[in-house]
Amino acid sequence: MSSAIAVAGLNGEVICLDKGNYGSGPIITQSVTISCGDGLWENNGGGAVIINAPGGANVYIEGLVADGMGSTSGSAIGFNGQGTLHLHRVRVGNRAGATGEGLSFLPSSGVGILHVSDSIFYSNTAKGIAIRPGASASAQAHIRNTIFERNGQGVHADGSTSTLGVLVNIDDSVFSGNSGNGVVAFSSASKAPVQVAIKSSKISGNFGAGLLAQGAAASGAGSAQIAVGGSMITGNWVGLSPVAPALIISHGNNQLFANISTGAFSGNIGLQ
Repeated sequence: MSSAIAVAGLNGEVICLDKGNYGSGPIITQSVTISCGDGLWENNGGGAVIINAPGGANVYIEGLVADGMGSTSGSAIGFNGQGTLHLHRVRVGNRAGATGEGLSFLPSSGVGILHVSDSIFYSNTAKGIAIRPGASASAQAHIRNTIFERNGQGVHADGSTSTLGVLVNIDDSVFSGNSGNGVVAFSSASKAPVQVAIKSSKISGNFGAGLLAQGAAASGAGSAQIAVGGSMITGNWVGLSPVAPALIISHGNNQLFANISTGAFSGNIGLQ
């Protein structure tokens, strides 16, 4: 894959015609489109696919299957640069150990933007997707129609290493059977505010909290906030866990039931 990306050049396209491993995970440093249909690019048990592109770059990846086979640690996909990463129809799972993350989205500076659609993140020991921008970076993530199952955490949005901000939008997605929490918004004192918006999603059967928001008191209310609407939160060990002064806000049209401990919304802002 590394050779094909080099031949495609800046803003080029790599098209997979047959199913194959195509070598260990490449390091992508330019705008490129990798079109591999439904699972034609297999990076199973290999090194991470690393995106270390400059500001303004657009990297599109479709059809990647990255399975750590339960023995490969670290991230399957690592974003360490700038620009925008688009993931469509990827299947990422079975990364092992305390660092086992499906996607580590770690913008280094500027604004890092993530788009994920029609994908699945499964059985990653640490996190399905971890979002942690660096000190001089902010992050935006837009996740649609994606499944997070049997991970340590489903999506973990972390502002504790940044001062600029984290914004996550989640739509029509499923968080189920994760050994920890389904969705987490976290920040620490004097660090970046974290805002997560969830719509039309199912958060069920997680062995921690379905939704967890945790921010430092020194940063005030809303330093970590989840707003949720039109979603089902059921069968979790804890349905809602807002750790004050962090907030979990309802739009008033959610189904919250049959959790071992329900928890409570911090408030209701209604529909407008």
